[in-house]
Amino acid sequence: MPSIRTFQIRDAFRDYADISTWGAPYAVTLTLRQKRIAHDDRGRQFEVRLTPDRASQNFRHFLKLLNAQMFGKAATRFGRCVNVIPILEGGDGKRLHYHAVINCPCDDLRDQFHAAIFSCWSKTDWGYWEHDVQPGADAGWIDYISKTRDKPVFADAIDWANCHMPIDRRV
Repeated sequence: MPSIRTFQIRDAFRDYADISTWGAPYAVTLTLRQKRIAHDDRGRQFEVRLTPDRASQNFRHFLKLLNAQMFGKAATRFGRCVNVIPILEGGDGKRLHYHAVINCPCDDLRDQFHAAIFSCWSKTDWGYWEHDVQPGADAGWIDYISKTRDKPVFADAIDWANCHMPIDRRV
């Protein structure tokens, strides 16, 4: 049973994660490979297991690819990026996966946004083929991704390193 403090953090997060002003928020679920085979300098194979830190690093790489595809050189030159709220869920025997809200930055890109997300996710080292991208994310999606179930420590599940909100929402 989660503590009262966990519920307080969850409620504060839900208040903070107001996406009602976003133009085209998408509800996104991205799954991760739980292990992969790597090779050392001598050509020997070894197994690398997924950790929350590796998952966060993988999501950061995904965002770098997505921002480059959406904004071109402006992504690196001027720091343009999509608005995103990512939550890492799973662990304790359940497959690690991300639930996120990602805002499509431009109306002309809405038809291509699902394909762009999948294309960029599949280019990452840990990206798994199972994914779900749905337009029209709302407060109900925020409630779902901020559930306390399937998160060993709720406060650690919010991937603040990869969270990007519009400047007017930052306090």
